[in-house]
Parts: sequence; C-alpha cells; structure tokens
Amino acid sequence: MVEYDIAEILEERDLGVFSKMMQEAFEERVGTNRFFRITGTPADLGQISADVDQSALLQLLERPPNPRGRSGWDVEPLPPLKRTALGFENQRLEFHHMKFVKNGHLEFWTAIDEYFCWKQDPVEMKIHPRLYPYAVVEHPLSFVRLYKALADFLQIHSDILFQMQYVNIKGAILLPYQPESIGFMHPFEPVRPFEGNRLVFEKKRFGADFDPDPSALEIIKDLYHAFGYAREHIPFFDATGHSNL
Repeated sequence: MVEYDIAEILEERDLGVFSKMMQEAFEERVGTNRFFRITGTPADLGQISADVDQSALLQLLERPPNPRGRSGWDVEPLPPLKRTALGFENQRLEFHHMKFVKNGHLEFWTAIDEYFCWKQDPVEMKIHPRLYPYAVVEHPLSFVRLYKALADFLQIHSDILFQMQYVNIKGAILLPYQPESIGFMHPFEPVRPFEGNRLVFEKKRFGADFDPDPSALEIIKDLYHAFGYAREHIPFFDATGHSNL
C-alpha cells in the first residue's frame, strides 16, 4: 500500500513529485475499477496554506457550481466532507469523492458506473461502458468553475494546472453530440471502442485569471480527440467556448 507522511506531502514543492504522490494514492485506492478523476493544483505549491477552520472554505467545497441546478453531473462531494490532517476529504470512494489539500490542491473522483453511463443497458455497460455526454462535460465544467472560485477565495496568484483522467476503461465508447440529437442516437460513423486501458491526459496550465468555461473546454477536447472526434462533436459549448449549461 502506498503511504506518505503527512508532513512530506504538505512540504513538497516539486510539482512532479507531488503529483506522483497523489496519483499513486488514487490508483492504490481505486484498484482495477473504472474511474474518472480530475485535479487542480497551484503551480507554486508553497504560496498558500489554507486555513481549514474557515467555515466559508468548507461551504465553498460542499456546494460547487452546478451547470444545471441541483440535477446535473456536478462535483458536489457526497457528505460529509470531513477535516483531515491534509485538509478535507469524504470517505466514500466510488461516488463523488473529493480531496482538498491545504496547499491548494483539489481533486474529484467518481466511478464510471450506471450513473456515469446513464440509461445504458447493464449487460452492455460491462463490456462497452458508454461515457454519457452530460457526465463527460459537466464534471470537468463544474470542477473548473469550482476551482476558479477556490483560487479567488484563497488568493492563489500562480498558474493553475489541471489534469483529467479515465482509468481502467478498456472497451469504453463515447458518442458525439448531445443525447437528444440525431448524431448521438444514430451516429453517422462507426463507434470505435477505446482499445487502451488508461487515458491520463497531459496537464493543462492556465493563468490565475483563467476563464472557467473555455478552460474546461480545452480539457474536455482531449477526451473527444482520443476517441477520434473534432471540436464540433463536443456538445454544450458555443463558438466562444462558453457553455450553455
């Protein structure tokens, strides 16, 4: 089992080493299960040490922006979000798991299950889990919007690095456009299952004043590109990169 000393994690200033610590902890806990994960980390890990006694910080993490009110695929952590030696974390791993570290690092995980593969036949889902467009778009969009609010609250002035990943997803499929469209219900081209097992995308680096919606789109583009789709196949974003969700 991967274990790191609390002080070692909080005192780490090398982004590569810190990311490796967090990645190893994630992979140890999810094992061979299918999971989505997204992280946000200040480029300057030594800039802040958040005061976790502030009730406003906990409230911000507990109620992240939801693209469609309280009915969408946001990154609201399954309660309770509890204090830890590192910051905050909830206990349940497979559904809306959030971890916040005092140095400004934030991550969200959720299983690629019947919720993520909304309305898919359970038998088919075992072989070819279908990544539902609302889950695919709203989770990163909600996360990046939350991180912008968090960066403003904590007064993070350094660049921010985001990383998205899908693990243990061999055989997964992604359909283009939004679910109500003809192109989604009856794809014009053959749907190709993903042949690999992992999609751990390169980190995206944005300035502290980043615009959340276009930034989320840049992150989401990588997933659609991995499945062979162009920008116009990505639903819910207009020509300026802002979401209509």
